[in-house]
Amino acid sequence: MQEKKIIYFVAGEPSGDFIGSEIISELLKIYPSPSIYGVGGHYMEKFSFKSLFPMSDLSVMGILPVLLRIRSLYKRINQVVEDILSKNPDIVILIDSPDFNQRVAKKLRKKSFKSKIVCYVAPTVWAWRQKRVKSMAKDFDHLLSILPFEDEFFSKNGLNTTYVGHPAIPLIKQSNEKIFRLKYKINDNPILIFLPGSRDSEIKRHVKPFKEAFSKIKETIPNLTLAIPINDKKKHLISPYFKDAIIITDEEEKLLLFKEADAACASSGTVTLELGLSLTPMVVIYKLDFITWAIVSRLARVKFVSLVNLVLNKSSVTELLQNKCSPKNITKSILELLTNHKTSSNQKKDLLEFKNVMEDGSMTPSKRAAKTIQEILKE
Repeated sequence: MQEKKIIYFVAGEPSGDFIGSEIISELLKIYPSPSIYGVGGHYMEKFSFKSLFPMSDLSVMGILPVLLRIRSLYKRINQVVEDILSKNPDIVILIDSPDFNQRVAKKLRKKSFKSKIVCYVAPTVWAWRQKRVKSMAKDFDHLLSILPFEDEFFSKNGLNTTYVGHPAIPLIKQSNEKIFRLKYKINDNPILIFLPGSRDSEIKRHVKPFKEAFSKIKETIPNLTLAIPINDKKKHLISPYFKDAIIITDEEEKLLLFKEADAACASSGTVTLELGLSLTPMVVIYKLDFITWAIVSRLARVKFVSLVNLVLNKSSVTELLQNKCSPKNITKSILELLTNHKTSSNQKKDLLEFKNVMEDGSMTPSKRAAKTIQEILKE
């Protein structure tokens, strides 16, 4: 009879919660009735998982917001470490939330924790703070990476790494049916997607320049339909600005929209990968608070921020960052995609190349991750 496993997860963001739930689903096929503990959200809780504390306590981004909550975050770090030591799991899987999770790993090492510690979703140390990779190699036993170029970077710096694929890949279903257009009776009118971000601060910084730009774009393309996918809890931050937009809160409907839209204006992040896999031409925007931007821009070691450009290592997608994220620049870039067939066609060719690089192999990312975890547990 197979030994019962104790597995500990820490996910600090909604995306990490989803990843955790997908791995749990696959691990349940390998191990009978494992004991699963840790921190997560509603996706993981579908598997009778009870979070140690609300996952939202860890959802903080930006240097200034983190500093303002530093005491409570350290309290949560200590709470997680003590819980892991008391549960003594066979493996600890720390998903995303790099600043929090690496501190957890570091404290566990100092307390002579013997079981394997796995990092799932690498921090962007290849982009900035590259010296951090050396400490990662000491704190983690293995890295499960979601971007193809990370395998070589981390492996050569001493951290065992397996590229498992991005969790968004299996969500992008191939379909030629225009389901979204039929539902909303859009017919052949062009569709523009606006993706302002998932955090309140991101939405507030992006909504005003885009609103001004959209008014100008509509002057050139009067029949343009605007669709805005947004978390239902964030809808109130968008609705007052765009009375006639189609607001999408359903994840599956969002991905159907991506397949049928003509262009997108997206905040940098996972959605740019989803758009890329859907072959949707896009312009990427992003603004940070002044202090965070001043620090990040000086430490950055990469030429791009969008995942499409990073994976292809070329400027395929227009990036409008910080001061360049202006109504004038947004208007010009979006109109170029919507009115210049050559521009949109060239970007679609690049997106197809991007899609082929990302979709390496037939196994789903969660299944590949679970198989890798199984191998680690055998060591």
